[in-house]
Amino acid sequence: MATSAQELTATRMAVASAKMREFRRQCWRLAWLVRSSVLDRVEAADCLYEIAVGHALIRAHGDDRIQAILAEAFAAADFNPLHSGDAAA
Repeated sequence: MATSAQELTATRMAVASAKMREFRRQCWRLAWLVRSSVLDRVEAADCLYEIAVGHALIRAHGDDRIQAILAEAFAAADFNPLHSGDAAA
């Protein structure tokens, strides 16, 4: 049988995981808006990081994981095929 501390930890992780799913979804949504030139990349990333801090996602999952999610979502945000060398063919 689990101890009360284990049960409370499991509850915290379950809530943090639900928040993490939404955080990831919002990262991709804002990254799409950056690619669409609706939002500034730095402003969007800063906002998302502030959200992660405010909702204890960094404490629950670690800064490396939050940074990895941001990096994955925003990886293509700076890529513009019209400005790449391959598009000039």
